[in-house]
Amino acid sequence: MTDLPTRPPIGATEAARFQRLNRQLFAFYAGSSLAAFFILPFAVRLGGPIWLWALLPLTLIANGYWATLHEAIHGQLVLGAEANRRAGRILAILWGSSFRLLRFGHLMHHRFNRHKLDRPDSYDPATTGAGIAHLRFFAEALGGLYIIEVLTPLVYLLPKALVRRIVRDLYSGDETPMPRLRALAEQALAGPKGIGEIRQDALLAALLVAVALIAWGAYWPTFVAFLLGRGLLVSFLDNVYHFRTPLDQVDYAYNLSLPRPIQLLFLNMNMHRVHHRRMHLPWWQLPRQFTSEREYFDGSLLRGALRQLKGPASVAARPQM
Repeated sequence: MTDLPTRPPIGATEAARFQRLNRQLFAFYAGSSLAAFFILPFAVRLGGPIWLWALLPLTLIANGYWATLHEAIHGQLVLGAEANRRAGRILAILWGSSFRLLRFGHLMHHRFNRHKLDRPDSYDPATTGAGIAHLRFFAEALGGLYIIEVLTPLVYLLPKALVRRIVRDLYSGDETPMPRLRALAEQALAGPKGIGEIRQDALLAALLVAVALIAWGAYWPTFVAFLLGRGLLVSFLDNVYHFRTPLDQVDYAYNLSLPRPIQLLFLNMNMHRVHHRRMHLPWWQLPRQFTSEREYFDGSLLRGALRQLKGPASVAARPQM
């Protein structure tokens, strides 16, 4: 493999400008979620059902919310490790999950991309039937991934010994990279600190949703539709950059084109191959790196998303590189 070009120089003024923008993005997405939870229900009561429509744009920006949380996962949202962790944790709780869980899962996706737990678009016909594989794939893509992210922290309310056993069993197996992945999971997710933090996040997320449901009163189904709607948007596009990509290329992903405004909403995550090769670059440096590496788009994100409707493929039929 040839060496990748070095990253282009970045000026201090430019970095400061985007760091300020990151703080604004955090404030916007945290504030918009809190508004959906606690302000809009009172607007509906005072101004009538017309205010229910305000939930629609807050649903449609879900991928921007996740992209901002994604920056925190990579330590790039707010300056300072502790400040960044707090910001990420707040966004994760308002998403209904735990930052520690989301961060571990995503960083392991980068480190061990396409391992057996990280390829929903593939199945082994020796162990899984095509029907089951398709059911699992579409359940996850059509919102199931979000449901998993929300329910998993609640599992941590079980006794600690049982939690540790669940973590070990989830990452069981001797094939590469499972032993290493299991050790990392036990360290990050099954230790006293990890269990305690995830339990706190689970309780806070559940409390926020419970209070919001009370605040929404008779309109609670609309609020639930908002939660599930943004979960659907993120779940459906979660694997689009890796759909039916080679199983033996850890840093491989598609670059998928988007109209400029939507690309900004996604914080340039559609330049996904660049992101995987340079995962420590903040979102605003990706276009420059894209040009520097003479990268190209493999197609549009819309076509890539629709291509997922083909469902998963057998590992026996997958390309290798």
